[in-house]
Amino acid sequence: MKKLLFITISLFLINNGNAQDKKKYKGYMPFNHNNLWGIVDSTQKTIIEPKYNDIRILGELDYVSLDDEIIFDLEKGTQQKSLGTFKTEVIINKQRFYLFNNGDTSLLIDLKNNEKIALSLKYSNFENVTLTNPNSGIENEFIIGQLDYDSYILLKNNKKLPSVISGKISEPDLLVDESSNKNVYFTAIKNSKIYVYNSNLKVVNTFLNDEKLNENLESLAKKINSGGLSQKCFTCAETMGNGSFSEDPLLPEIFEVSYRSNYLSVIYKNKKGEEIEVRPYQTFEKGCGYLDGVTFGKNLIFTDLNYVRPKKLMFPKEYLD
Repeated sequence: MKKLLFITISLFLINNGNAQDKKKYKGYMPFNHNNLWGIVDSTQKTIIEPKYNDIRILGELDYVSLDDEIIFDLEKGTQQKSLGTFKTEVIINKQRFYLFNNGDTSLLIDLKNNEKIALSLKYSNFENVTLTNPNSGIENEFIIGQLDYDSYILLKNNKKLPSVISGKISEPDLLVDESSNKNVYFTAIKNSKIYVYNSNLKVVNTFLNDEKLNENLESLAKKINSGGLSQKCFTCAETMGNGSFSEDPLLPEIFEVSYRSNYLSVIYKNKKGEEIEVRPYQTFEKGCGYLDGVTFGKNLIFTDLNYVRPKKLMFPKEYLD
């Protein structure tokens, strides 16, 4: 029995250790000093001086774009000249590609494998969309490419990115099966009509306006034996759920964490010994989700435990007050 207990505990420790190893702790991180961005390494050495006004995070904190001038690899600690203005990212055949615009041209690049896809049109955004056949469960992958404010093209999800609906469309949206929460219909305006497409992009109906579409949601649901459909506004500005900064954050030793009047209090003690109350920082990034940090004065450090080791200070010592 003792032997079995020992084996069980050992396996737990091994699995727990493996889980820790799988965390993508970064050897390099962006930091902000006096409202300017730079890069620091895990020894608190400044790799790139804080001189950039704008930062964009690519992937799961894999790269950062600084002022659209350089791309810094947070895994390898290398940098390269930016290919243009970073716009968004998209998954093609399970590879993560990044969209850059340069003048009138657009380019997709998988930075990890240095694979490029030249595009014949200039795009401002890409979004992955999955349509599910409610009867067979087969999923078809597409990409919505945005050309300008209300001009879109629906593309097949492969590296050739062929158009799958003739011509340009506007107001692309989705109809969702309420029981499975799967996208079962695709809708778009074309030639002043709302077209409804099934998961194979076959037109199943057309309507003159949204009111008529809403009146017929029940009949569209019956076509696929659905208990009900709801509209998912693809073009609406999506409201992200509020993130939640940890109630017990493992912050670097320069911060003291306590509770005052039932709220989290974080104190920074500067070199003069002065205690300054600071605030947790949280930003939403497409690849990472919510990213935790702490702001103190005009400085910001990322402390997210998915990317930074517990209590690790990823901020240059020379810039501490």
